[in-house]
Amino acid sequence: MNESPLSSLRARMVVRYAELRGKLERIVGSRDDAADAMQETWLRLAAMSDAGSVNNADAYLLRMAANIATDRYRQDQVLLVRGEIDDLVHIVDEAGDPERIASARSDVQALSQVLGRMPQRRRAILVAARVEGQLNDEIAQRMGISLSTVEKELRAALEYCKKHLPDVEAAQRGHFAGPRKY
Repeated sequence: MNESPLSSLRARMVVRYAELRGKLERIVGSRDDAADAMQETWLRLAAMSDAGSVNNADAYLLRMAANIATDRYRQDQVLLVRGEIDDLVHIVDEAGDPERIASARSDVQALSQVLGRMPQRRRAILVAARVEGQLNDEIAQRMGISLSTVEKELRAALEYCKKHLPDVEAAQRGHFAGPRKY
């Protein structure tokens, strides 16, 4: 007896759960968000009555989970009410403080010097990830190297910045996954 497409999808999700969650985690940038989206995907699969024809089960499940994660992200974005906007208008802007401007310029100059001492490929990966906001797999594809190499180079670049920029707060709180969410 042939398995229905829906039961085949459910079985595929059970077998490939960890790998699919890992891929989704790289897409959304958060382990918790990926796990939540995978759980919701399972619940939606359980509630479905027909899946139709699916050519690539992994891609279908990953896209379904990514769409769920995107929807959740959008729902979590809270809009300000009028009273909160009025309160924010009266907050003093500290960004224009001359001391902060001088400190920021000094940090940028120090970062520029540290970047100049990095190997060219490592620097290009760091700039692509942190300045241009590219995902690791996009960088790997563009540069013709493996995803693993991109991750290792990015990690090494961030560690190098931490080591050589101890007084720069942004360098000290950098993490490997990055703010490139959705």
